[in-house]
Amino acid sequence: MKIDPRIQPTSDLQSDSVKNTKKTAARVPEGKSDSTSSVVSGDTFQVSSKQAELQKLSGQMASVPEVRSERVAPLKAAVAQKSYNPDSGKVADAMLADQPGNRGKA
Repeated sequence: MKIDPRIQPTSDLQSDSVKNTKKTAARVPEGKSDSTSSVVSGDTFQVSSKQAELQKLSGQMASVPEVRSERVAPLKAAVAQKSYNPDSGKVADAMLADQPGNRGKA
């Protein structure tokens, strides 16, 4: 499918028949009175309990900082004092273990 950039989408993409489903009553067959007609309801959906749980957890994750400052602060101080000397072998092992497809030490 090729998209033509010259065609501008309209701001109202939903058709009237979809938008007005709650306003529209069922058509009454000829010969029947309005008292026997029912109202057509619009589309409905129900959110599962898993979705509600996911939204709750997502909200909790938003409040957790991405950087653990209680662990970063001592490392920053050690780097500033030039006393931080990591074991290069452990760093390399950790980097290799973190690669997709690798399990454990290389």
